[in-house]
Amino acid sequence: MKVCIIGAGVVGSYLAKKLSREDHEIAIVDINADKASQLAYGYDVLSVNCDALSVNCLKKVESFELFVVVTESDEKNIAIATLLRGIFGKERVIVRVSNKAFSSPPVKEFLGCEVVNILSETVQTVLSQIKYPFAHGAIRLESEGIVILKYLVGLEDFVAGKRISELKSVREKVDFTIVALEREGKVLIPKGENFIFPGDRIYIAVKEDRVSELVGALGIRFEPVKTVFVLGYSKFTEELLSVLSDFKGIKVKFFSPDKGICENISGRFPSVDVFHGEFTEVELLKEEGIGSSDLTISLSDDEETNILASILAKKLGTKKVCTLILHPEYENIVESIGIDVPLIPRKLLASRVYRQLSRKGFLEVFELSDSLEVVETTVPEAYSGKTISELKNRTFGLIVAVKRGKETKLAKGNTVLLSGDTIICIEKRK
Repeated sequence: MKVCIIGAGVVGSYLAKKLSREDHEIAIVDINADKASQLAYGYDVLSVNCDALSVNCLKKVESFELFVVVTESDEKNIAIATLLRGIFGKERVIVRVSNKAFSSPPVKEFLGCEVVNILSETVQTVLSQIKYPFAHGAIRLESEGIVILKYLVGLEDFVAGKRISELKSVREKVDFTIVALEREGKVLIPKGENFIFPGDRIYIAVKEDRVSELVGALGIRFEPVKTVFVLGYSKFTEELLSVLSDFKGIKVKFFSPDKGICENISGRFPSVDVFHGEFTEVELLKEEGIGSSDLTISLSDDEETNILASILAKKLGTKKVCTLILHPEYENIVESIGIDVPLIPRKLLASRVYRQLSRKGFLEVFELSDSLEVVETTVPEAYSGKTISELKNRTFGLIVAVKRGKETKLAKGNTVLLSGDTIICIEKRK
């Protein structure tokens, strides 16, 4: 597909590099000639140096099919999207914003394009750690009522040392599917004969309303989140605090070295305990009980500081850390140094882009890992009446769920498929 990315910042550059490796025709538009040309030198990307607020600029990329608008200005992004929709009649436009007003339903309806609020998406990732404190991540297939939980297997876990096929008795109580297994940096689509070892990360698909039953059936032990430390200020911080301050039963403590920011946060969020000081200040953190905290979130604009603060918090005893990561070069090292949940806004946007890049009839695409993806496709007439076990090693990958009409069920080997059913699969990324 011909994809035009408008804005060659961190997010735009990340998308351009990633998509150029996947046989898409990519153009990147930026008013800064150096930014766009650097991508063109190293990747198969068309560099277009002009101001996308100009109609003449957009004419240069008029032939492209999908537009991803990711400049640093919300107002500029909305204006460019309006030009693409109103003047050029482009139907496939994704716009990044950080202001809630721009992502409200009336604005989305008026624009007629997909508006992605990166702040809200990132906050939802954090909230999943509160909702599912035993997991290291959660991917919600919202329209299907299914969640894919990323779980780190412990030495004493019920599943440790067992073949996947040995979990059949548990599946008879609660429908779930292990859709991927990550071991020593490699991710594979599991089979019944595969063992699960301590230290593995497994991805478990289950209906959202049955998560608590699954946790009980697998004997997963955890404590609910009661204390949250928020370290540092950025545009993500206020969005998070506005949500966390409404949670009952959770004590939130905020730290910043900026006195003005502390006063602002204290005035806006009375239920939040605010502390003025460096969030790498060991004695202050110890005194306020970080060693017994359930979750620490590092959210400053300085990601090096975020990483150091997260490592320190983990060393001091916090159970889990979430860390804001803005640049790709840090992404591959954060989990290896003890960071449980990296918060990567550009990946959240990338998943929306992949949904628009429907290949081979796929209706939606979600990133599961760098090598796997969750996809939806429609069952063709040729496979109607066949069971899922009969289709193993055929066109599809691991079939996770089947949607028929308004109902979605997790797939079993004896599930019979009908023409027109929508199946949700895990596949190797091509």
